[in-house]
Amino acid sequence: MDEKKVKNEEPKVFLTQGEDGKLKVIAGEQDGKLKTVDPKKENADQFMKIDTNGNALGNFFKKFSAQFSHPSHTGVYAVTASAVDKVAAFLDKLIRIDHKDKALDPYRVKFDGKIRIEVEFTGKYQPLDLNKLNWKEVEKLGVSGENLQDALKAMVYGHKSPGLVDIKPAVDGQEFPMQARLSLEQQPDGSIKIATHPKQEQPDFEKPFMGVVFTDQDKEQFQKTGHGGRVFDLEPVAGGEKMPSLISLDKLTNRFEAIALKDIYIPQTLKNAPLSPEQQQGLKEGKAVWIEGMDKKMKHGEQPQKIDRFVQYNAASKNFDFKFSDEQRQQFNQERRAKQGEGQAEGQEQKMPKARKLGEIWVYSKQGGVQLSREDFDKLCNKEPVFVKDMESQKPKQQADASGAQKVEATDQKGQKYNAWVWIDENRGKVRHTTKHPDQVRAIEAKQAAQNTQNIKPAAESKTQVAVNNEGKTNEATKHSTEPLKKGQSQPTEKQSEKKEQKQEQKQSPAAPKKGKGRKM
Repeated sequence: MDEKKVKNEEPKVFLTQGEDGKLKVIAGEQDGKLKTVDPKKENADQFMKIDTNGNALGNFFKKFSAQFSHPSHTGVYAVTASAVDKVAAFLDKLIRIDHKDKALDPYRVKFDGKIRIEVEFTGKYQPLDLNKLNWKEVEKLGVSGENLQDALKAMVYGHKSPGLVDIKPAVDGQEFPMQARLSLEQQPDGSIKIATHPKQEQPDFEKPFMGVVFTDQDKEQFQKTGHGGRVFDLEPVAGGEKMPSLISLDKLTNRFEAIALKDIYIPQTLKNAPLSPEQQQGLKEGKAVWIEGMDKKMKHGEQPQKIDRFVQYNAASKNFDFKFSDEQRQQFNQERRAKQGEGQAEGQEQKMPKARKLGEIWVYSKQGGVQLSREDFDKLCNKEPVFVKDMESQKPKQQADASGAQKVEATDQKGQKYNAWVWIDENRGKVRHTTKHPDQVRAIEAKQAAQNTQNIKPAAESKTQVAVNNEGKTNEATKHSTEPLKKGQSQPTEKQSEKKEQKQEQKQSPAAPKKGKGRKM
């Protein structure tokens, strides 16, 4: 070991991820393999501690350096022996979220060149003392320490709560329920104050952010990527000094978050892929940079793989975002849809629905006692006819006679198997079984309907109307009427009768004498 930096004289122990995925304390070597134990005080005598006087530790790490440096490995961490149980639980939470989180840096053991082990403990990364938090102010938000137990594990290290928290701040005695992320802020007097970051339904692009008014191009970038994609000159204090910064959207709250360029660290390698000066500069300027040959985070049993991605710095999470190219995204979506389709097909064959409702018509997957295949059922639901064999009519009903003996209700085709076309008749609002194809059935029924229309007989109240108007027939009441009868009439109206009488009188009166044409005397 060439160099050690240990600023705390208390002995340190090493933590690494065990086979069960949880952090374990390194206890040494056994049969050429790494030996670990649970981070419990009862195992303290087995913990391997830092030896500042010899090379045993350096030799040990040299032997397992390949394993520790593997991209899928979450790393090795050094913590004080007396607090190993509490710190291990906290680190385990962070590692499961992101083992690259900067909150882990003060505990991380780094392997560089000839196994330089650097373990730094600084006040900057020491957790905040929750005893200095005004819990009465916290309770005014409608939350308690018990509700925040998991969130506080991240908050004491300067992070926001990992998720949204339901709070009920009160103004003038009236509660306003909302969701927010919470964080802890240390005040100049040493006390700790809880800060709220309420969720917004939509980002507010119209309101200036720290003195910056977003352009249309900025808005488009935020909506598309969640990042501004360029350097902004912000004014943390109105009218104060401008500070070059990056801005990103917090996806949970839809609020803007910023980080000064001076606080951004861009490494020389990212997931074991070396970064050129141009790539490093692009990342620091908030651009999406294409990086090839990065190590993919592997699951248990997977083979090492290299990936290519667009990488962009996230000012909200203080970390990197890895995104597909358009072509990669398209290919990924196609593969995912194909896998989902296969999975759904298998699941559907295993779980055939009993019925599906199409409008007001229930379509059952079992017709005439025959279970339809997935293909036939889908066709039927798509209003396509399917031919089904060996169906059976409904079982005969059993009825008891006066003597109590069971008798079968006799109806046609009871218990007889039959083959038929099964199809949806939307006009009748039901699923039908017919020996002929639906097209033939529709043609036959249409022809019958046309014939029935021609043979329609007038209603009783309209018989007289049809006979008089259409067929020229008369009866005693209508024989002298020349006016057509209206719907429902069986005899002339009073007015029609008057006209009839006038015509009869004109016919019966003698004709006027005609003037003679002889010579005048």
